[in-house]
Amino acid sequence: MPTRITHTHLLLCLGTFVLLIVTVFIVYYMKTNEGFATDTLAYKTEDGYKAQVKLLTDTYGPTATAKRPVTDLLANETTMPESQQNFINFYALACRYPGYLGPMINGYYDPDIGIQHAVNAGCRTFVLDIDYLDDCKEPAYFPRLVVRDTQGKLLINYNSNQPLCNSTENNTIKTVCEKINFYAFADSCQNKTDPVVIVLYFLRQPPGSYKSKTVLDYYSNVAKSLSPFQDRFITNELDGGTFYRQKQESRLLINKISDYNGKVLVFSNANTTGFRETKTYSPEEDLDFMVHLRLSYTQTKMGVTENDSGSAFGILQTAEDFTIVPAGQQGDVMESTKLRWTVCLSKDPAQPVSQANYKAITEKFGVNCVPTVLFDPASSFMFTDKTFKTYGFIPKPEPLRYVKPPIVIAAEPNPSMNANQGKIRAPTIGN
Repeated sequence: MPTRITHTHLLLCLGTFVLLIVTVFIVYYMKTNEGFATDTLAYKTEDGYKAQVKLLTDTYGPTATAKRPVTDLLANETTMPESQQNFINFYALACRYPGYLGPMINGYYDPDIGIQHAVNAGCRTFVLDIDYLDDCKEPAYFPRLVVRDTQGKLLINYNSNQPLCNSTENNTIKTVCEKINFYAFADSCQNKTDPVVIVLYFLRQPPGSYKSKTVLDYYSNVAKSLSPFQDRFITNELDGGTFYRQKQESRLLINKISDYNGKVLVFSNANTTGFRETKTYSPEEDLDFMVHLRLSYTQTKMGVTENDSGSAFGILQTAEDFTIVPAGQQGDVMESTKLRWTVCLSKDPAQPVSQANYKAITEKFGVNCVPTVLFDPASSFMFTDKTFKTYGFIPKPEPLRYVKPPIVIAAEPNPSMNANQGKIRAPTIGN
């Protein structure tokens, strides 16, 4: 006898079918979206990842408690008078690719461990390589941290670099800034009072003019990613100048380094003047408002850096540029560097600046900052007694320092110069 299909049977079948569809959808969603967190975290079980963590831990863990703030150095420094303790007169220990554990090719990205060890190493300057990915369309042109070779190829291990397409919710720049803010100013950091410098090195900007919405939105997303530092930015400092929108770059550099204790300075190679003309972004979304010093170049253009910004008080170019300065121009270059905060990167981003080049450009010209690559043994010379073993900022030699001109007080004029306020003297009759 044929089976009778009742209304109840139909509901049960329909319910089973719907449950099956929902289950399949959840499994698929977990695999393609939230599931990436579980799947890609598997890279932390790889021998290569463990080896990089061990390398950084063994190298910088034991010396973390030996770091000291620059104020301690200056308290005992007899060769640097207070009048020369200007920010521009210090070499700065910087790390490039913060959050990247290495090795350089197919290396691992872990911002928590990477920043923790960068701070342990004494770094107070962080160079952020920023770009967008052409394949990411939703949202398009969203900025993220990258490690690229000379051909523009991404070098970060694929599984540790997820999601590739960044967004407001998944944002490598903001994550790194959160970690820097947490570790660099933590009580456990021995030089927590030292200023922190964030160098925004933009490799590209989206198509469009400097004031197009696409370009300004791109830079605005970086501004919003800097929000962890909101309470530490300098804008108007008592008796120290006005520094937002690069208003007083020269004053910024000649203030005492201790004026910036506990503060964050932002230097950038991008032309963000479009924000001044558009005026539709709030200060929290306006990168131009947040940048204290704009970086230009004199020889080799790197990334979006321009050299038409007028009076340049910041320089970003290759270390190799300073190794080929003709002898007849070396004196002029040294003098110009005294009032230009200068950061030099290697022409090959996969190779750190060599010890020989570092020595030449810092000792001869006073280049302020040559970023180290923490996981590369070739950068070990940056942590010796003569470099940054103890301090994140060290004084330049006196011949390379900017010296403020003395205040000249006019002498009292000779009485014979008295013009009697322009009145004509009455003639007198001699005796």
